[in-house]
Formats: sequence, C-alpha cells, structure tokens
Amino acid sequence: MPVAAAVAAPQSQTSNVPGLILLAIGAAIAAIAPWGIAMGTATGHSPVLRACLVFALGLIGLFFARRTGLEIMPTGLKHPVRVSFLIGAAVAAYVVLIDGFALRSVLPTEYRAYFVEQGLTVRLVYFILRSFNERIIYQLFVGSTLVWIMGLAWRQADGRIAPGAYWLAMILAHVLNIYINVVATTAGPLTPLILTYDFLRFVPPGILWGILYWRYGLATADMAHIATHIFLQPMLGIVLS
Repeated sequence: MPVAAAVAAPQSQTSNVPGLILLAIGAAIAAIAPWGIAMGTATGHSPVLRACLVFALGLIGLFFARRTGLEIMPTGLKHPVRVSFLIGAAVAAYVVLIDGFALRSVLPTEYRAYFVEQGLTVRLVYFILRSFNERIIYQLFVGSTLVWIMGLAWRQADGRIAPGAYWLAMILAHVLNIYINVVATTAGPLTPLILTYDFLRFVPPGILWGILYWRYGLATADMAHIATHIFLQPMLGIVLS
C-alpha cells in the first residue's frame, strides 16, 4: 500500500472499552441463547465455544473497525436514542406492511403460528438478544473486515477508503446473513414469490442497519434494530393472530 494511502487511512477515535463491553455482552448472550445454524454447527452446540467464537469474531471486527474509521459508540447525532427509536418504529411499520398485508399469503403456516403460540415477552427477549449478536457477527465482524479488504485497493485520490467500499461491504455482509439464516434454511422450494418476499422483508432493513453503523456508529444500529422489535412484536402479534 502506498505510504500516502496508509497515512490517510481513517482511524476510529473511540476507546476500545465500549467495544469490549459490547463483546462481553454478546458472548454472554451466545452462551445462554443459541441462535443460527452456522453458529451451532461451528461450535458443536457448546455454550462455551459459542461465547468464545462470538467474542473472537468481535475482536477481529474491532481491529478492522478501528482501521477503517468505523465507530462503536453513537456519533454524528444530537439525540441518537430518540433517532434510533424513530427509525425502529418506521422499520416496524414497514415490516408489518409486508408481513401483515402485502405478502401475507407467502408466510409459512409455522411462522404465523409462532406469533399465536409464543407470548409477547418470549418473543421480545428472543429477538432482542438475536438482533444484538447479529450486529456483532454480520456488521462488526463481517462488515468491518470486508471494508478493510476492499479498502486495500478501492481508495479515493487522497488515500481514504472509497465510500463505495463501505456501501458494498455492508450490503454483502447483510446478504450473507440473509443467505445463511433465511434462504438456506427455507424448507420448501424457493419460488420467485418467496425470493421476492425474502428480499423485501429482510434486505432493505439490513442495509439500513449497515448504513447506520457506517455513518452513526454500531451502537446506533443496535438501538434501532432493538427498537424495531419493541414496536414490531406487539404489532405482528395483533395482525397475525
């Protein structure tokens, strides 16, 4: 890499402490709340190994986040909590429109039954914990690593990583998430209608989380994703019951 590019490469300005606290929480969640076929397979369904893997992936993510200018704590917003909850409410409304009305006929029977059989508290706890570790694995680890790899070659004239590298990395990170945890686990045939549903339901929100991480810090993306489920789970419980 040219010396000028190395000098111009962005560096995260925040302390490592918030990131390490985030990883400790993520490791604890992984130990008590297993999620994801890939994670279970890779660790032999061991709670200890799951916790260690999440922490290790997060450390790698922190390493590359610092070298690509990606922040962990909220940045660039005067009221990050308020903004995150407003974004969460908007995304929840969008998902209810897709699941409850526009493409309701595509929903698997077991998916709709889940919202009838499982209480609101159980669903809230499950999806909030899941969303927390999704951000660690697919944004902090995969997203940050891809930005750094692409940034080795894709740079602006001043040596900084090109904005397109951030865009593409965040999109690819989420597409990987959807493929592993949605498409690859679909029981029936992948019809054009189902693929359309998967795209509309999961891709736009995921890209939004990536943009929030890039522009406003991982914690902002985390709060927005968690806020989405705070609004979404009661709403879907009513619409799908």
